[in-house]
Amino acid sequence: MTLKLIATDLDGTFLSDERVPTALSIEAVRLAHQRGVSIVFATGRPIRWLQVLYPLADIDPDVIASNGAMTYDLARRQVLQVSPLPRAQSLAAMADVAAAVPGTTFAIEYEHGWGRLGQCPLRDEFVDADVVTDSLSELFDWGVAVKMLVMQKELLTEQLAQLVTPVVAGRLGVTYSWAANRGVLELSAPGVSKGSALLELMQTLRVQPNEVAAFGDMPNDLAMLEIAGHPFAMANAHPLVLQQGYPLAGSNTQDGFGRAVMALLEQG
Repeated sequence: MTLKLIATDLDGTFLSDERVPTALSIEAVRLAHQRGVSIVFATGRPIRWLQVLYPLADIDPDVIASNGAMTYDLARRQVLQVSPLPRAQSLAAMADVAAAVPGTTFAIEYEHGWGRLGQCPLRDEFVDADVVTDSLSELFDWGVAVKMLVMQKELLTEQLAQLVTPVVAGRLGVTYSWAANRGVLELSAPGVSKGSALLELMQTLRVQPNEVAAFGDMPNDLAMLEIAGHPFAMANAHPLVLQQGYPLAGSNTQDGFGRAVMALLEQG
């Protein structure tokens, strides 16, 4: 096979459970870069959570952040492209979700920083928000909104997705990258995903799908995996990803990504 681009998710894929890349994963992307393969990191993380990639800035990878709502120049610490949430339909969707699913609350990821409603639960690793308010419009208008977080502490993430998706259908895209007994969904502008952002990069680089390998583990990776000619699911992937029947790359805790990339490079 001719391999020209490798796209990979971060958490649960390129990163170990300790949220750092293994030595083999780093070696694999550096070797791929040396052989002229473009490296793309595609994550649901906002750009403020990309510090784990800074040691790889010298290979000048492309970075897709916030589930495709942003592309970022890691080497220059510069935002390249933003796909913001549409204001009117986002506010209407938030109101409809709040009415349809009692106990739901919201947070917004901005181009820089984040904000939350006052009753929104705060995960332990979160630094508190730049804005905390009880007003949906004020929350939305504080900055350039790129991703909405919908949270409901009484429901599983999958249960919350089943309830919210039909409420916002056609107005916003719904996905998730963290499945737990405290539901958290990630909503983007219509048509915005890791897949849409990857496709734009492929067109810019003049790379065809059969020249692309992609790796992921969660539902927010599915749009990206569908585009790649050589998609790989992690062995630790969510059931929605595993049921697609993609080849398995092994677990993120056992160098699954690094081993798979090394094998691809040997084939080339």
